[in-house]
Amino acid sequence: MNAAVKSLKGEAVSLSFGGIKVLQGLDVEFRAGQITGLIGPNGAGKTSLFNCLTGAYSPQTGSITYAGHVLDGLPPAKRATKGIVRSFQHVALSPDLTVLENVMIGVARNYHAGWLHAFLPTARAQQEQRAMREAANKAVTELGLGKVADKFPTELPPGRQRLVEIARAIVGKPDVLLLDEPAAGLNNSETRDLMRSLQNLASPELVMVVVEHDMDLVMSICDRIYVLNFGEIIACGSPEEVRNNEDVVRIYLGSDDD
Repeated sequence: MNAAVKSLKGEAVSLSFGGIKVLQGLDVEFRAGQITGLIGPNGAGKTSLFNCLTGAYSPQTGSITYAGHVLDGLPPAKRATKGIVRSFQHVALSPDLTVLENVMIGVARNYHAGWLHAFLPTARAQQEQRAMREAANKAVTELGLGKVADKFPTELPPGRQRLVEIARAIVGKPDVLLLDEPAAGLNNSETRDLMRSLQNLASPELVMVVVEHDMDLVMSICDRIYVLNFGEIIACGSPEEVRNNEDVVRIYLGSDDD
Protein backbone atom coordinates (compact mmCIF):
# COMPACT_ATOMS: atom_id res chain seq x y z
CA MET A 1 0.00 0.00 0.00
CA ASN A 2 1.25 3.47 -0.82
CA ALA A 3 2.40 5.27 2.34
CA ALA A 4 0.51 8.39 1.27
CA VAL A 5 -2.84 6.63 1.75
CA LYS A 6 -2.04 5.08 5.13
CA SER A 7 -4.03 6.45 8.03
CA LEU A 8 -4.93 5.82 11.65
CA LYS A 9 -8.72 5.73 11.94
CA GLY A 10 -11.29 5.69 14.68
CA GLU A 11 -14.78 4.72 13.53
CA ALA A 12 -17.89 5.23 15.67
CA VAL A 13 -15.72 5.29 18.81
CA SER A 14 -17.75 5.57 22.02
CA LEU A 15 -16.46 5.45 25.58
CA SER A 16 -18.24 5.74 28.92
CA PHE A 17 -17.13 5.69 32.53
CA GLY A 18 -19.74 4.97 35.19
CA GLY A 19 -22.56 5.86 32.83
CA ILE A 20 -20.95 9.15 31.82
CA LYS A 21 -20.45 9.41 28.06
CA VAL A 22 -16.89 10.55 27.40
CA LEU A 23 -16.77 9.91 23.64
CA GLN A 24 -19.88 9.77 21.51
CA GLY A 25 -19.55 7.86 18.25
CA LEU A 26 -16.47 9.67 16.94
CA ASP A 27 -15.19 9.24 13.39
CA VAL A 28 -11.61 10.49 13.00
CA GLU A 29 -8.85 9.93 10.49
CA PHE A 30 -5.19 10.85 10.93
CA ARG A 31 -3.31 10.68 7.63
CA ALA A 32 0.30 9.96 6.80
CA GLY A 33 2.16 13.01 5.59
CA GLN A 34 0.22 15.35 7.88
CA ILE A 35 0.56 16.69 11.41
CA THR A 36 -2.92 16.53 12.91
CA GLY A 37 -3.87 18.44 16.05
CA LEU A 38 -6.44 17.37 18.62
CA ILE A 39 -7.72 20.26 20.74
CA GLY A 40 -10.63 21.27 22.97
CA PRO A 41 -11.47 22.59 26.43
CA ASN A 42 -11.32 20.76 29.75
CA GLY A 43 -13.36 17.57 29.67
CA ALA A 44 -13.72 17.61 25.89
CA GLY A 45 -12.55 14.01 25.52
CA LYS A 46 -9.16 14.64 23.90
CA THR A 47 -7.16 12.54 26.33
CA SER A 48 -9.75 9.77 26.27
CA LEU A 49 -9.64 9.58 22.47
CA PHE A 50 -5.84 9.67 22.56
CA ASN A 51 -5.84 6.78 25.03
CA CYS A 52 -8.18 4.80 22.78
CA LEU A 53 -5.82 5.33 19.86
CA THR A 54 -2.81 4.22 21.90
CA GLY A 55 -4.52 1.21 23.47
CA ALA A 56 -4.60 2.51 27.03
CA TYR A 57 -8.43 2.49 26.86
CA SER A 58 -10.75 0.11 25.05
CA PRO A 59 -13.86 1.83 23.64
CA GLN A 60 -17.21 0.17 24.32
CA THR A 61 -18.22 0.57 20.68
CA GLY A 62 -16.43 1.37 17.46
CA SER A 63 -13.04 0.35 16.13
CA ILE A 64 -9.46 1.64 15.78
CA THR A 65 -7.56 0.68 12.62
CA TYR A 66 -4.23 1.51 11.03
CA ALA A 67 -3.65 0.97 7.29
CA GLY A 68 -6.68 -1.32 7.27
CA HIS A 69 -5.48 -3.46 10.19
CA VAL A 70 -7.78 -3.66 13.22
CA LEU A 71 -6.04 -2.69 16.48
CA ASP A 72 -8.92 -3.40 18.85
CA GLY A 73 -7.79 -5.29 21.95
CA LEU A 74 -4.09 -4.66 21.40
CA PRO A 75 -2.34 -3.08 24.43
CA PRO A 76 0.14 -0.21 23.96
CA ALA A 77 3.18 -2.54 23.91
CA LYS A 78 1.68 -4.63 21.10
CA ARG A 79 0.81 -1.50 19.14
CA ALA A 80 4.40 -0.34 19.53
CA THR A 81 5.61 -3.50 17.79
CA LYS A 82 3.39 -2.48 14.87
CA GLY A 83 5.08 0.92 14.65
CA ILE A 84 2.59 2.92 16.73
CA VAL A 85 4.38 4.83 19.49
CA ARG A 86 3.59 7.67 21.86
CA SER A 87 5.23 10.23 24.10
CA PHE A 88 3.81 11.21 27.47
CA GLN A 89 2.58 14.51 28.92
CA HIS A 90 4.94 14.06 31.85
CA VAL A 91 8.49 13.26 30.83
CA ALA A 92 9.26 9.63 31.70
CA LEU A 93 13.02 9.23 31.29
CA SER A 94 15.29 7.04 33.36
CA PRO A 95 17.46 9.35 35.50
CA ASP A 96 20.16 6.67 35.81
CA LEU A 97 20.74 6.39 32.06
CA THR A 98 22.38 8.93 29.79
CA VAL A 99 20.46 10.70 27.05
CA LEU A 100 21.83 8.26 24.47
CA GLU A 101 21.00 5.22 26.61
CA ASN A 102 17.44 6.49 27.17
CA VAL A 103 17.00 6.84 23.43
CA MET A 104 18.41 3.36 22.80
CA ILE A 105 15.49 1.93 24.79
CA GLY A 106 13.18 3.12 22.02
CA VAL A 107 14.93 1.08 19.36
CA ALA A 108 15.30 -2.13 21.38
CA ARG A 109 11.97 -3.47 20.04
CA ASN A 110 13.54 -3.73 16.58
CA TYR A 111 16.18 -6.21 17.69
CA HIS A 112 15.78 -9.83 18.73
CA ALA A 113 19.07 -11.23 19.95
CA GLY A 114 17.31 -12.81 22.94
CA TRP A 115 18.14 -13.22 26.61
CA LEU A 116 21.22 -15.44 26.11
CA HIS A 117 22.90 -12.84 23.91
CA ALA A 118 22.20 -10.20 26.55
CA PHE A 119 24.50 -12.03 29.00
CA LEU A 120 27.14 -13.36 26.61
CA PRO A 121 29.38 -11.20 24.38
CA THR A 122 28.28 -12.99 21.21
CA ALA A 123 28.92 -11.54 17.78
CA ARG A 124 25.19 -11.10 17.23
CA ALA A 125 24.72 -9.22 20.52
CA GLN A 126 27.66 -6.94 19.78
CA GLN A 127 26.36 -6.24 16.28
CA GLU A 128 22.91 -5.34 17.60
CA GLN A 129 24.37 -3.09 20.29
CA ARG A 130 26.34 -1.19 17.64
CA ALA A 131 23.26 -0.86 15.45
CA MET A 132 21.15 0.39 18.37
CA ARG A 133 23.79 2.95 19.33
CA GLU A 134 24.10 4.18 15.75
CA ALA A 135 20.32 4.56 15.45
CA ALA A 136 20.15 6.42 18.79
CA ASN A 137 23.01 8.70 17.76
CA LYS A 138 21.18 9.57 14.54
CA ALA A 139 17.96 10.35 16.42
CA VAL A 140 19.59 12.63 18.98
CA THR A 141 21.50 14.41 16.21
CA GLU A 142 18.29 15.01 14.25
CA LEU A 143 16.80 16.70 17.30
CA GLY A 144 19.89 18.77 18.07
CA LEU A 145 20.87 16.74 21.14
CA GLY A 146 24.24 15.48 19.97
CA LYS A 147 26.22 17.67 22.39
CA VAL A 148 24.30 16.36 25.42
CA ALA A 149 24.16 12.67 24.42
CA ASP A 150 26.40 11.65 27.35
CA LYS A 151 24.62 13.75 29.95
CA PHE A 152 21.90 12.53 32.31
CA PRO A 153 18.32 13.83 31.90
CA THR A 154 18.43 15.63 35.24
CA GLU A 155 21.25 17.80 33.90
CA LEU A 156 19.03 19.15 31.12
CA PRO A 157 16.32 21.84 31.11
CA PRO A 158 12.69 20.71 30.58
CA GLY A 159 12.70 21.53 26.87
CA ARG A 160 15.71 19.33 26.22
CA GLN A 161 14.22 16.51 28.29
CA ARG A 162 11.09 16.69 26.13
CA LEU A 163 13.20 16.38 22.99
CA VAL A 164 14.98 13.34 24.47
CA GLU A 165 11.63 11.64 24.96
CA ILE A 166 10.62 12.44 21.38
CA ALA A 167 13.98 11.11 20.16
CA ARG A 168 13.25 7.87 22.03
CA ALA A 169 9.85 7.72 20.33
CA ILE A 170 11.19 8.23 16.79
CA VAL A 171 14.40 6.19 16.97
CA GLY A 172 12.59 3.01 15.98
CA LYS A 173 11.25 4.67 12.81
CA PRO A 174 7.55 4.50 13.81
CA ASP A 175 4.71 4.64 11.33
CA VAL A 176 2.51 6.53 13.80
CA LEU A 177 3.76 9.07 16.35
CA LEU A 178 1.28 10.19 19.03
CA LEU A 179 2.42 13.17 21.10
CA ASP A 180 0.62 13.96 24.35
CA GLU A 181 1.02 17.70 25.12
CA PRO A 182 4.65 17.90 23.98
CA ALA A 183 4.88 21.62 24.88
CA ALA A 184 3.69 21.16 28.48
CA GLY A 185 5.95 23.07 30.88
CA LEU A 186 8.12 24.61 28.15
CA ASN A 187 8.99 28.28 27.89
CA ASN A 188 8.58 30.26 24.67
CA SER A 189 12.08 29.57 23.41
CA GLU A 190 11.82 25.84 24.14
CA THR A 191 8.42 25.70 22.44
CA ARG A 192 9.83 27.31 19.30
CA ASP A 193 12.65 24.73 19.25
CA LEU A 194 10.08 21.97 19.67
CA MET A 195 7.96 23.32 16.80
CA ARG A 196 10.95 23.31 14.46
CA SER A 197 11.85 19.76 15.51
CA LEU A 198 8.33 18.45 14.89
CA GLN A 199 8.15 20.12 11.49
CA ASN A 200 11.51 18.56 10.59
CA LEU A 201 10.23 15.12 11.64
CA ALA A 202 7.16 15.30 9.40
CA SER A 203 7.39 13.02 6.37
CA PRO A 204 5.05 11.42 3.80
CA GLU A 205 5.37 8.07 5.60
CA LEU A 206 4.58 9.28 9.13
CA VAL A 207 1.23 9.78 10.83
CA MET A 208 1.74 12.42 13.53
CA VAL A 209 -1.00 13.30 16.03
CA VAL A 210 -0.53 16.09 18.58
CA VAL A 211 -2.76 16.58 21.62
CA GLU A 212 -1.90 20.09 22.76
CA HIS A 213 -3.24 23.15 24.55
CA ASP A 214 -0.73 25.62 23.08
CA MET A 215 -2.78 27.20 20.28
CA ASP A 216 0.20 28.97 18.72
CA LEU A 217 1.96 25.63 18.31
CA VAL A 218 -1.12 23.88 16.94
CA MET A 219 -1.96 26.64 14.46
CA SER A 220 1.65 26.90 13.31
CA ILE A 221 2.58 23.26 12.68
CA CYS A 222 -0.66 21.35 12.08
CA ASP A 223 -2.06 20.63 8.63
CA ARG A 224 -5.41 19.52 10.04
CA ILE A 225 -7.13 20.01 13.38
CA TYR A 226 -9.99 18.27 15.20
CA VAL A 227 -11.83 20.22 17.89
CA LEU A 228 -13.71 18.24 20.54
CA ASN A 229 -16.39 19.29 22.99
CA PHE A 230 -18.17 16.95 25.43
CA GLY A 231 -17.01 13.91 23.49
CA GLU A 232 -18.16 15.17 20.10
CA ILE A 233 -16.32 16.73 17.15
CA ILE A 234 -17.50 20.30 16.65
CA ALA A 235 -14.97 21.30 13.99
CA CYS A 236 -12.43 19.71 11.68
CA GLY A 237 -10.29 21.29 9.01
CA SER A 238 -7.23 23.37 8.28
CA PRO A 239 -5.91 25.81 10.88
CA GLU A 240 -7.54 28.64 8.93
CA GLU A 241 -10.91 26.89 8.85
CA VAL A 242 -10.76 26.11 12.56
CA ARG A 243 -9.61 29.64 13.39
CA ASN A 244 -12.62 31.08 11.56
CA ASN A 245 -15.17 28.64 12.97
CA GLU A 246 -17.60 30.71 15.06
CA ASP A 247 -18.17 28.05 17.70
CA VAL A 248 -14.43 27.48 18.15
CA VAL A 249 -13.70 31.19 18.37
CA ARG A 250 -16.56 31.80 20.80
CA ILE A 251 -15.99 28.91 23.17
CA TYR A 252 -12.68 27.13 22.76
CA LEU A 253 -9.72 28.99 21.35
CA GLY A 254 -7.67 30.45 24.14
CA SER A 255 -9.32 28.35 26.86
CA ASP A 256 -7.38 26.02 29.12
CA ASP A 257 -6.92 22.46 27.95
CA ASP A 258 -6.79 19.22 29.89
